[in-house]
Amino acid sequence: MARIAVLSDAHLLMQAKRFPDESDKSPGGKESLINFTRVVDQVLKDRPDVVIMAGDMFDEKEKGGDWVVDAEAAKYWPDIRNEVRRLIDGTKHGVYSLRGNHDSAPVLLELQDYFRDGFYFARNEAKAIEDHKIYFMETHYRHGNYVIADEQLPQGSEILVMHETLPVGPIPGLQEEVLQELGRRFDLVLNGHMHFYGSGLLGMSNLYSLPALIPSRELKNNYMLEYRWPGNLDDPRQKDSPFGYVIIEGSGVSFRRYTPVQTIVNVRVEGEGPEEVIAGINEVYSRLMERPDKENLRIWVSAKGVTFKHTVREGAEKYPEIETIEILVEPKRVSKKPAELKGLDKVMSIADLKEKVLTTLSGPDNELAQALFEEVLTDQYLSKRMDSNQTRYLFRELLSRAAPLYGVPEERLGRFFATIESLWKIR
Repeated sequence: MARIAVLSDAHLLMQAKRFPDESDKSPGGKESLINFTRVVDQVLKDRPDVVIMAGDMFDEKEKGGDWVVDAEAAKYWPDIRNEVRRLIDGTKHGVYSLRGNHDSAPVLLELQDYFRDGFYFARNEAKAIEDHKIYFMETHYRHGNYVIADEQLPQGSEILVMHETLPVGPIPGLQEEVLQELGRRFDLVLNGHMHFYGSGLLGMSNLYSLPALIPSRELKNNYMLEYRWPGNLDDPRQKDSPFGYVIIEGSGVSFRRYTPVQTIVNVRVEGEGPEEVIAGINEVYSRLMERPDKENLRIWVSAKGVTFKHTVREGAEKYPEIETIEILVEPKRVSKKPAELKGLDKVMSIADLKEKVLTTLSGPDNELAQALFEEVLTDQYLSKRMDSNQTRYLFRELLSRAAPLYGVPEERLGRFFATIESLWKIR
């Protein structure tokens, strides 16, 4: 019975950044390579017969959304290939790789050509590995809820490896009926993309979510230390590392935890407005500055009570010794007095308008409309006469809220706003 190691979501090239010195790598890129080497050491100690990569191992885009250019990728490939070679040489059947939504088929084909034997790019096909028959389903990933037509669903194998969004909690994703059907067709379903280890999801005993192999800038709620403000900053919550891989042996699946070289910290701050949020940021970061391992911390902030990320970023940047890698914001919800919109021959409350609009929209469009009604189209806004400043405000708010729902990186949106700033002044 073959022993199988399944690795997923290392996002090795997401850390790439352009530098004037073409020989230099980003700090995050260097960390990812160190972690990759260390986790390969750990995988080989498990003595697998074959390694499966379940997608999003080698990114085609940076975190900012720009394509990883050849000159930048060339800095990383020698180290990456060395580790893949170690996996090939340390296993009986080599490495099989699936394409995830961040991967490029040409890159995986190039790796297959480079290694000739031992690295196999599998897409929508079954592979026989000793006594296992494994189907590799290339990703159908899309934003929001989506389905896969029945005639496109694979069958006839024992194990399915895929890379889709699981509709767990409030997350939209692949239709649950499709997942249930796949669960009936396969003895074991292994899914990447979600960045957390889980079993028995959606009531399916044979469905497993694969963890992120190592930290990347695609954190997806993975952390090892949590500070909350308001709260007891003397006693932060500690968690075991969520990173790692799984080993399949016989009918059993086990999680192998990997502890990375850096510590991922979630800072949760909630206030009634920007001033309180910044006060909380200052208190937490001051406490982080007291830690002897402060240079090894990588922070992602969850801030509630502020609208714009740059407000939080300005507070965090006062502490350059602490590296902040991600910021998420959520405005504080407040109750609003209903307003009326008056037309030539009818009066409609904004509540009626909201209901009519939201019942016609779904997915990201519905989320965006809800955010606009609750946070932008307020009584105060609607009661004023429209002028250029309000037009500008509405334009920026619309794009700021729409961007994350449609996959537009914050960095790219910031560059766009900077570009049009001069046009507003001309206007």
